[in-house]
Amino acid sequence: MFQTYRDPVLKRKLNKLNKQIKKLDQKIETEAFTNELLNVNATDGTVWKFVTPFKKKTKSIPSLNGPGGIANTDLEKANFLAESLETQFTLNNITNPDTEELVADSVMRFRTEANSVCKDFDPPLPSEVLDCIKSLRINKAPGIDGINNKMIKNLPLHTILTITTIIHKIMTLGHFPTRWKTATVVPILKPGKDPTDTTSYRPISLLPSLSKIAEHLILKRLNNYLKEKNVLCPEQFGFREKLSTSHQLIRVVEYGTEGFANKQKTGAVFLDIQKAFDRVWQDGLIHKLIHYKTPSYLIKLIDSYLLERKFAVRVKNELSSTKNINAGVAQGSKIGPTLFALYINDIPKQFNTLLCMYADDTAILARNKNPNYIQIALNRHLKALEDWFIKWKIEINVSKTEAIMFANARRYSSFPPPLRLMTELSPGLRNVSI
Repeated sequence: MFQTYRDPVLKRKLNKLNKQIKKLDQKIETEAFTNELLNVNATDGTVWKFVTPFKKKTKSIPSLNGPGGIANTDLEKANFLAESLETQFTLNNITNPDTEELVADSVMRFRTEANSVCKDFDPPLPSEVLDCIKSLRINKAPGIDGINNKMIKNLPLHTILTITTIIHKIMTLGHFPTRWKTATVVPILKPGKDPTDTTSYRPISLLPSLSKIAEHLILKRLNNYLKEKNVLCPEQFGFREKLSTSHQLIRVVEYGTEGFANKQKTGAVFLDIQKAFDRVWQDGLIHKLIHYKTPSYLIKLIDSYLLERKFAVRVKNELSSTKNINAGVAQGSKIGPTLFALYINDIPKQFNTLLCMYADDTAILARNKNPNYIQIALNRHLKALEDWFIKWKIEINVSKTEAIMFANARRYSSFPPPLRLMTELSPGLRNVSI
């Protein structure tokens, strides 16, 4: 009415009503906030949910650009991201007929011979399942089935016995349940990337909690075999008991420091494997498991675990159509890092270089008083690695691969020739004074 008549009396009434509305709004917000505080509980994860919004504001995904146009709704965004990720979960376009024929024959022979029911394994015990359930964290997001860890922790004993029976049947038949092989992917924007580009988002995979319990028991038996037979190479420090990034870093530092003590320079190349976990050649992995004489029930189970996996992208409350995963080890899984470590376990070594690995992070180092010797040693190792990468369909991200020279001097003028890997890594070794 004031906007229509511009009467000062109406203006005073308008101001009075606005003040009352603000007071009521503040009262409602205060009461809601008080009720939320009263319901916060340290045991069910609500404290974390309450604190997180204050620490970091979540940003909604803006309109996305894609081959099909512009995605505006949450469902369209989810489908655009799913189509982009489907190309990420594909095998690298690298051909090697000899290796492909060898792997195809080996895997086909195994699948033909491994049709019988497996009996020679340690059966899962209810106590193992119970211990695994006790270690579950209740604030973890559930998978596509909506069964969260809090539900599982409150299951009665007879249901835990049923879960144990299911896992026993999984190991006996060598078949991983199809419903447990679909991941819900939550996209997280990478720092400094364009939010309208579908490739700027990092996929966070949420797997069904029950599948992770089964994975835990499978991984336990796989690790026992790997430890007993000493399969994993000692240069691999990733996801191994009593080893960490710190141990590998200490190893690198000691190598360089020892070189300085002997008046030697140290050259290093830090390799970045492109989409390492997402583009593992699955048949190649099964072939290597056969080569390492892994128990047949584990190979059969891992083969079933990797076969025909699927994912769907979630944006807010909308879920994309289901897409296929044609390569890689399962993201967000317990067993994935160990399977990747086995896939790159036969990486070439050289007598005059030091190999250091933590999961997919790989470095090679060489030291000598003569920088030209360092260049020759590193290039020889890089050539062996290049042949091995082609053989096993692994692609290196050259733009993120770094070559560096560590010298115990203020100035270092002798500049060695360039290192090369598929394409030129850099115009030369970058000099760093220590």
